[in-house]
Amino acid sequence: MAGIDAAGAEIAAYKFTVKAILCIESAFGDLAGAGLRQGPRMRTPDGSVVTPDMTLEARGGPGGAGYRAVGEVKASFPRHAAAVDQMARQVRRYGGELAGWEYEAAGGGGRPSDHDVLVCVRARHAPDFAAGLPAALGKGGAEIKSPLSIIGIERSRANGSGKELLLKRHSGAISHKRAHDALGSGWSIDARSLANELGGTKFYDSRPPLPYIMSVLWIYVIPRLAHGKKLKKIRMNLEVQIDVEVGRVHRQASRLAHSSNPGCVKRAWVADAMEGLVSAGLAERTGPDRYRVRYLALDPRAAEWLAAASAAVAGGGPEEDLE
Repeated sequence: MAGIDAAGAEIAAYKFTVKAILCIESAFGDLAGAGLRQGPRMRTPDGSVVTPDMTLEARGGPGGAGYRAVGEVKASFPRHAAAVDQMARQVRRYGGELAGWEYEAAGGGGRPSDHDVLVCVRARHAPDFAAGLPAALGKGGAEIKSPLSIIGIERSRANGSGKELLLKRHSGAISHKRAHDALGSGWSIDARSLANELGGTKFYDSRPPLPYIMSVLWIYVIPRLAHGKKLKKIRMNLEVQIDVEVGRVHRQASRLAHSSNPGCVKRAWVADAMEGLVSAGLAERTGPDRYRVRYLALDPRAAEWLAAASAAVAGGGPEEDLE
């Protein structure tokens, strides 16, 4: 059980990141007219590549400068000083001059003052970030140059239905006035308006824990590779054998990434997950990159890693915050 809990905590953090990205996309699309790119490659003045969880951009019009932001998601505040310092170094790099914006002319050239840095966290951890991150950034006098804000995300409990997601700026400033003011008092999103995105986005540009990849393939990908009588049997919860090829599974899994970054799903993730199904006794290799899956939606042999990938994780999973 301890192993399941540990894997579940990692998966909860991964799922929170995926869903937080979609929440930020919705909020800043409405408030600032900004489009989101997930995991873009940006460059610092020394030529180093950084890949924030997201960037937000609104093209400047004839009378405006547009809007830019770099966003990073953190599920919880690091427990150890070394990890806090590492996070501060990462955020500091995002707050410096960056190249690689989609609209290079928007706001003028990529200087630190031209973009915000948004750190998006579970709402219950926002006070820790609001106190701890600026302190870590201020060590040695090397403060971040871009406007920095901490945005907490949680399921709204205002009406008791839990059908709204609440985003709130807990500290710092957002250079876009409407977004600054709206998030300062709290911005609600109807979860139903994000239902398709939440249901169809399972990956971002970081490798998930293996049980999570296995569960996504088992639930969302492998059944779609069955046809005719086999598909009917799946719907009747009967076991079927499905022959699959890693490349085809990978192409299907790539559709479950953010639309701006379908290439983030690596073939190696899928190959490792298929080997995981072999180890679990649910598949066998039939050739190079080819497998025969013994598929039963509720197979008890899948119970352990499906439990690890579930939302019912001690300490609170992403559903406690977002769904």
